[in-house]
Amino acid sequence: MALNQDTTQFKVLIAGGSLVGLGLALAFERAGIEYELFEKGDFAPQLGASIGLHPHSIRILEQLGVWEDIKNQVVPLQNRNHYDGNGHCFEESQVLVEINKILQRPIIFMERCKALETLHHHVKDKSKLHSQTAVIGYEENSQGVIVTTDDGKEHHGHMLIGADGIHSRVRKLMADKISATNQSLGQEISEAFTSEYNCIFAVSRNDPANPFLPDAMVHNAYHKDHSAVAAAGVHGLVFWFLFIKASGTTRTPDCPRFTDDDAESSIQKYGGSLVGPGYTVEDLWNARVKSTMVPLEEGVIKQWSHSRVVLMGDSVHKATINPGLGGNLAYEGIARLTNGLVPLVKENPMPSVAELTEVFNHYVAGQLPRAKTVVDISGQITRYEADSTWILKFASRHIVPWVSDRLKAKLYASFSNGGPWLEYLPLPATDENLAKSTKLSKTGPVLSPVLIAATITLGVVATLWNINR
Repeated sequence: MALNQDTTQFKVLIAGGSLVGLGLALAFERAGIEYELFEKGDFAPQLGASIGLHPHSIRILEQLGVWEDIKNQVVPLQNRNHYDGNGHCFEESQVLVEINKILQRPIIFMERCKALETLHHHVKDKSKLHSQTAVIGYEENSQGVIVTTDDGKEHHGHMLIGADGIHSRVRKLMADKISATNQSLGQEISEAFTSEYNCIFAVSRNDPANPFLPDAMVHNAYHKDHSAVAAAGVHGLVFWFLFIKASGTTRTPDCPRFTDDDAESSIQKYGGSLVGPGYTVEDLWNARVKSTMVPLEEGVIKQWSHSRVVLMGDSVHKATINPGLGGNLAYEGIARLTNGLVPLVKENPMPSVAELTEVFNHYVAGQLPRAKTVVDISGQITRYEADSTWILKFASRHIVPWVSDRLKAKLYASFSNGGPWLEYLPLPATDENLAKSTKLSKTGPVLSPVLIAATITLGVVATLWNINR
């Protein structure tokens, strides 16, 4: 097939229009790089999902001009209480307040659909965004890449980004092409994720006259082989999660898909579990606006790119959602990839495959260590909150509460400040010294990423977990 296009205009094709895809669209638009984005569904569906945004992602959203609109919709989280299965509060924490003091940015929770609406709104040229248009195939030739969508059309570009989630079609297509010459690698990519826990997540009404929990509050409930989190990050709503250990471990592409009946059955079994003072999982369920049940996949794939194709977000690294770092990790990926691509295209408006591969390799080299840390720590946190072992249960009740909130916040700040930003856009005034301090930190002692990330759940328990694995 011949490419009928302006060969002087480099174009990126993006598969997936969720938080990662729309974030990429804004990043490319601000950089003046031509792109087209294809989303198989609608751009902001209400699925009952929420998104936690951490300070290092908020910094990127500030650079993209999006944060102010998001800020006006949320109540920054401040207090976090931890309860055992009997409803006893064994830790009252102000670590979220301390984090805000140090980083001058909060940690927030909001409806995922509202975050998507905001990102979509800020894209100036909506003609480049194609909803209800799924990528079903791609081919490459010496000039570029040709994507086929489910409406039978072909779209021509020079690079394809698979930002289409855990069930990534682009990842499967890439793995199939790799399998033609390296079958074992293709299989490793297809089977990279495992699932040992399931999750029901939902948005429920939080009646101001009789709220489950006050605004800006987070409740964590620890039960044997299951746990729950509720966060009041938007006035009148509560975002909550029920995490349940599955009967066994499954592996992609055979991780389960759940129906509404599966969710109902799980609520019948675990609905009596307390989440906070005076309310249960079932109470939240009965007040729900929308809910979904999913497996919690975990893993990092072995190869992230092939020729002109590169993967991002959940298509390449998937973490359990207890600490809320998966979406934030994806925004780190946006920064790392575009930081390499923008100067390349400026220098060479039509980069070669070899030059693109160099950018991809640099992106992976920067992203892979953070991805492995976040995936590992997130999984440990899931097991920690589900009282998976006696040592984890002991640590949560008798060790972690004695670690000061200030220390936890300082360690978290080191982790957060280690995230990248968009180097081709001005840094916000809040971060005027960040670039300098980041350079200096590379020559000094490095804090254990395990210890730093463990403090996201307010403790040092990850170290104990590693000792006893």
